[in-house]
Amino acid sequence: MARNSGARKDARMNLESSNAPTPSSSALPDDPMAVHSSRKVYFEHLEADPYGFNDAAYDWPQDTRFALATAAFYTTVLCGVLGMVRVGILPTFNPESLGYFAGALVLLFVGKCFFSWLVLHFRIKINYVRKLGLRPWKKLAAFVVPIVITQGSTVLTDWIVLFALGALVGLATESYWVRSRVKLFAYAYVSWDRIEDRPYSMRYDQIEDLFRFAIYLPFMILFGESSMIVLIPNLVNEFGDGLAEPVGIRFGKHTYRARAIWYDGKFWSGNFVRSIEGSAAVFVVSLLILSFYSASFTPTQYIVTLVVLPLLMTTAEAISPHTGDGPMLALVGCVFLWAVQFL
Repeated sequence: MARNSGARKDARMNLESSNAPTPSSSALPDDPMAVHSSRKVYFEHLEADPYGFNDAAYDWPQDTRFALATAAFYTTVLCGVLGMVRVGILPTFNPESLGYFAGALVLLFVGKCFFSWLVLHFRIKINYVRKLGLRPWKKLAAFVVPIVITQGSTVLTDWIVLFALGALVGLATESYWVRSRVKLFAYAYVSWDRIEDRPYSMRYDQIEDLFRFAIYLPFMILFGESSMIVLIPNLVNEFGDGLAEPVGIRFGKHTYRARAIWYDGKFWSGNFVRSIEGSAAVFVVSLLILSFYSASFTPTQYIVTLVVLPLLMTTAEAISPHTGDGPMLALVGCVFLWAVQFL
């Protein structure tokens, strides 16, 4: 791919002028995926406004209000959990897990900076670096790393505390109010901020993670952190759904529409695109992941799971709202894997 010699200069100029946006339109586009109509259109749009700060259609004050409300929620969760620890309702938090988790977050931030550099200098679409480079690590850091680095009776407390801290770090580095004032955070976020999701990228991400966590938590309490009931849906989500978008963007010829829960001031709105080719990636990855878990089932359970679960996960991903497939995959996968234990 040809190097874009002017991208860095343009990006710097756009960031420096972010406090004086130039009106471009009064509303978000009816078809946000139109930016993918060609590479020329995509990169003209990206290079004109790499940080998304200069579009008058973006309601950034709403982003700030969301960040403040969500930060207050997670602060309340932390205070509540630590209060329950103090009175003995929950086991003590293991502070040793903080070091490992902090390391995972630092690696994530370094990766975001590196992939932003690739996007701006080598004209690689954000969708590719986000799903193939960043997303697996970011979501594993949020949902799997805390499970791996915590053990014993403290695992439930540790998982809740680390998830809340991770969400607060995301708000502190990805909200518009912070990014518009800290250039390094604005630069790092380029690799995560899909053009078609602006200005909702941070909000979509926070809401999806919260609902997904709320679904996994009861299954983790009931069956334990290492249970395949929790891990299999997680892995399908991270790698199957992670491949679906790049495959769809590059090879998708048979497309269908999906709606976002919230877009342009309306519920169940926006015209987003998925593809049969991308959904097929979820099916294939589901089969591959199940191949590593045969010992966790009886022969009958395993045959039923091989036949049914990939189809269920593929359907769940296909019908879920835009950026809402994580909770749907978690719910469908966990419920099925719990139910199949009765065979």
